Amino acid sequence: MILGSVVVAQPGASPAGHWEGTIQAANQAVEFSADLAKTPAGVWIGSLSIPMANAIGLPLTDISVQDNAVHFAIAEFPGKPSFEGRLSADANELTGNSVSPNGAVPFKLQRKGEANVKLPTPSTAMSADFEGTWNGMIDAGQAVLRVVVKLSRAADGSAAGSMISVDQGGQEIPMSTVTIQAKQLQFEMRAVGGAFRGTLGANGEIVGTFTQGPASLPVALKRASVEAK
Repeated sequence: MILGSVVVAQPGASPAGHWEGTIQAANQAVEFSADLAKTPAGVWIGSLSIPMANAIGLPLTDISVQDNAVHFAIAEFPGKPSFEGRLSADANELTGNSVSPNGAVPFKLQRKGEANVKLPTPSTAMSADFEGTWNGMIDAGQAVLRVVVKLSRAADGSAAGSMISVDQGGQEIPMSTVTIQAKQLQFEMRAVGGAFRGTLGANGEIVGTFTQGPASLPVALKRASVEAK
């Protein structure tokens, strides 16, 4: 009697590289790509892009590799989905499920070359001039959208933040990078492909421009009152 053999990825097979494929979401296959690499210090880093959602270079978190099992998550994307996958025997295919509050959906990735991880620039130190909650309006032409911008100090003293579009579901989108230089504020939100650049004026307002794709829209932010908070 000849026993059938079980083929698994060879020990030491690495998921480092550039991967492209699809994830099943809302009854359609959504294209996405992922890049995984290991630093000289032995730390895994990675980024993921979903062109359909204008989400480019989202940093991966909680990356772990154990034999042919690969795990990573996206802390900046709505629902903070995690990915549990397994390498094929030749280490050229990574398949599994993505899990979020909406449930689990399958994904499949093919190795397409060397990794090109695109991590956000580290945020600068937080300034008391900007720390806190700000309310504002984005003039989108046919509509004026209310937004709430939250800027806070991380444990290491660096700036962190999020933005809420009140009139578009109220979902809180984390900022990938916050840069403060004197009275200038910039932040990037890779989950929606958005960015803001503005200046804090003598009147206490931050006036600037929010960009998303080809759109460039004026924004004025006012510090929220104690009552508003």
